[in-house]
Amino acid sequence: MERVRLLERRVTAHRKLALFLELYLPRGPRDPRWTLWIELWARIPSNEDLRAAQQEMDDGWQRDLETLLAKGVDQGRFAADLDVPAHASEPLALLDGLSTRVVLGQRGADRAASLKHATSAATRLIPHA
Repeated sequence: MERVRLLERRVTAHRKLALFLELYLPRGPRDPRWTLWIELWARIPSNEDLRAAQQEMDDGWQRDLETLLAKGVDQGRFAADLDVPAHASEPLALLDGLSTRVVLGQRGADRAASLKHATSAATRLIPHA
């Protein structure tokens, strides 16, 4: 899995975070990963099995970002008092919104612009040491 390889890379926590953002965002409009994801979201309210599957996928991204941030705290790259779960959840919510806009092909919402927005937001949301 790409996220596992990302977490195992020997790069700084800041670089790893940048790579995480790149991995999360869709490659462009109609990215098959994200098209499937959006279809899944639309069916969740009426299907408990899909809700559980979606939650499991979300939990994996949350857990991996928490691991990345916790290691960054341990390495002195992120603030020592960082509330890791909260500071992982916030950028993920932003990434979901940016990703949806890219997949839907909304004007001005391409991958490059979304990555720039995500990087800027992550810098503000995740305090550095």
